[in-house]
Amino acid sequence: MNQICLAKDSSDLTIIIPQHGCWEQTVACCSGLWRHHDRHLSITVVDDGSSEKDRKASKRFLQPGVKWIEQQHTGITSAWNRGIQSSQTRYIALLNNDVLTIRPWINHLIDQLRKNPEKLIGAEWRRERLISQLQDSVLRDEQQILSGWCLCFERETYEKVGEFDESMSLYWSDTDWQLRWKQHFSKSSQDLGVLPQGCLQHVGHVSTRRLKTRTSRWHQDRARFLSKWS
Repeated sequence: MNQICLAKDSSDLTIIIPQHGCWEQTVACCSGLWRHHDRHLSITVVDDGSSEKDRKASKRFLQPGVKWIEQQHTGITSAWNRGIQSSQTRYIALLNNDVLTIRPWINHLIDQLRKNPEKLIGAEWRRERLISQLQDSVLRDEQQILSGWCLCFERETYEKVGEFDESMSLYWSDTDWQLRWKQHFSKSSQDLGVLPQGCLQHVGHVSTRRLKTRTSRWHQDRARFLSKWS
């Protein structure tokens, strides 16, 4: 039997889900959220230049209450910014469309952000060795960050740190933003947090694997990241 959890104060949270093709992943992502919480969550899907077929299928199977935004294919970074700018809630959760909800997690997220509004919360840790090459000695020693497929924060934190850098259209923009967060608030990896294990499952880069320009964009975004921070 599925565990359903009424998300307290869910009106304070917007979940932003970028989509580039793979409409079935978007529907599964939203269905899992509804299945384990309630059906009044504020969800915004930002379609990043999908085909007409994918757009129509998404709209057909998503609930009417899902907010829908369309943009030309400019990458997940701009989709994040567009989704955040269109929302008005206190809390923001960025979720890739290939993420499945296995157990309730929204109440835990809101509780943690209430206790520490400047905190960043994700679902998985990762170590970025490239950070060790940075000139900033403080940041160089803080290689532990959150994986970008789930990133949650308070709106005011986003406004203070600034938008995600769209010159990195697909990769490294989440790393760049977390480093800017650390600089702005003088934070360390100890101020990051993760959701309880087993709440979310990342299927794994379903959309980007289909991109013919995936490798070249990774290198371009990496070069931009190194140029900016080195």
